[in-house]
Amino acid sequence: MPLVKKPVTGMKDILPNEMRIREYVSSVIRETYEGFGFQSIETPCVEHIENLCSKQGGENEKLIFKILKRGDKLQLDGEVT
Repeated sequence: MPLVKKPVTGMKDILPNEMRIREYVSSVIRETYEGFGFQSIETPCVEHIENLCSKQGGENEKLIFKILKRGDKLQLDGEVT
């Protein structure tokens, strides 16, 4: 099986020039929020699938990337792939 050289949908590399712009914009936003008394938090980028698929997420549930344990099979609508 050949390697897939195309980025995963929804994921992309951010090159240095664009990263500098993003960091600048983020710093302006962060400083503005802090000026109004808000504090920063950081949430996990990986969450238990049960929490994300509680049937309350609507269309957002279609945007979830699932990470499987080695050897696990992906189940789509009751079928094993």
